Amino acid sequence: MGMVTPSSSTRGGIMNSRHLAVGVTVLASLFAAACEGRRTSPHPNPTDAGSGGALTGGAGGATGGAGTGGAGTGGANTAGAGGGATAGTGAGSAAGAGGTNAGGAGGGASAGTGGVTATGGANAGGTGGGGPPGTGGATTNAQGPCDIYRAAGQPCVAAYSTVRRLSSTYAGPLYQIRSGSSAQNTGAGGATHDIGQTQDGFADATAVDAACAGTVCTVSLLYDQSGNGSHLSVAKAGIKFGGMTADLDDFESSATKESLMVGGHRVYSLYTEPRQGYRLPRMGEGIPRSMEAQGIYMLADGTHAGTACCWDFGNSPPTATSFNEVNALFFGSGGTADRVATVGSGPGPWYMWNNGAYVWPGGSTSADPTLTDNPNNASLAVKFALGFLKTAPGTGGTGKWALRIADVATATAVTTAYQGAMPRPLYTGGAVVLGVNAYNSNESWGTFYEGAILAGFPADDTEVSVLQNIKAVGYGR
Repeated sequence: MGMVTPSSSTRGGIMNSRHLAVGVTVLASLFAAACEGRRTSPHPNPTDAGSGGALTGGAGGATGGAGTGGAGTGGANTAGAGGGATAGTGAGSAAGAGGTNAGGAGGGASAGTGGVTATGGANAGGTGGGGPPGTGGATTNAQGPCDIYRAAGQPCVAAYSTVRRLSSTYAGPLYQIRSGSSAQNTGAGGATHDIGQTQDGFADATAVDAACAGTVCTVSLLYDQSGNGSHLSVAKAGIKFGGMTADLDDFESSATKESLMVGGHRVYSLYTEPRQGYRLPRMGEGIPRSMEAQGIYMLADGTHAGTACCWDFGNSPPTATSFNEVNALFFGSGGTADRVATVGSGPGPWYMWNNGAYVWPGGSTSADPTLTDNPNNASLAVKFALGFLKTAPGTGGTGKWALRIADVATATAVTTAYQGAMPRPLYTGGAVVLGVNAYNSNESWGTFYEGAILAGFPADDTEVSVLQNIKAVGYGR
């Protein structure tokens, strides 16, 4: 379940778990397959209802609306100067100088100088991607990725962020902090404070500052924005098999370690260090189980990414002794050069797939994660690194999976690092981990901004729309 072994002198052919992990995983898979009963399909989250999500039209997508006349100074312009952006195969609308961009029906558009970037018109049917917001353009958080996924038919079944709301209909707190805490708090004591959202859907940093003045604050809970109640608390002890400190309770992460600007708002990230992670210690409502199709997206910091096992976000058994399989998006280098059997191109970090005994940069056969690096899986040592993982296990060779990536600051499209057949059936556990793996392997580290688990296998164009939404919200501005 994503365990890496101690360092060796060479990289190729090194398993990222003890050889016992493969035997345990295979036996667990057979046991889970034999024991898995019939289960109702995950159902859409009623709180994610809303308008303005991704359009699911045919190839090419809709183009932005035609202009209705040039804008005067400060006037509204629905097509004028400011530069067109691609949406499908046509040009989207763009804001004129000082104008307001209402967004095309087909895709995100580039704001002209001083323009307003809209997120409500993301394109899930075209082949083009929206351009980045213009310098000085205002941002909006009117809709989030969960609106896009819901409209496309793959609803968020678990969604988390300490930065912003991810669904336009979510009105609850984003996370909870603990004041009067310590750097080694395993989930007790102090006073807890819910951190709500501003009117436009960003985390209320002033509430954090007020609660944490003169004291140590840690993140005690990440609220599930899907409405399914799969809130994440600090991960509890796993088993020694998972690493040197895996059999110890994890610590809560600092609530004030890193602040950043997003859409003109100062917010705090979830900045994790070794032996810090979060887990849902039960099966979550609607989270895919056994061989159900699943998608994941995650936005993380590639300049603060670990080199050990295993900084994951995704589907996991509820405890380290449950022995269902993990199906999670891994981010990091996995160990220095010799601690992951195969990797992507460059020095790392990479988004990879943790599916059990190995962490995969790509591949469809059992030999791939031990023999072949993936040159199409590029390093993402960038501040805002975006990863997508989607799996549809299937039977009789019908399964498929894909790993896709983007640098939010520069990308106009999502790069496919790997897409191909599933190497084997997969029997996932239906819970959630963040910052650790299924065994509670907790030696790595990273920074999490936002992410969600989805019911279903999203289309590539839906993921382009999510990229456009994240670009438009204004990370780093």
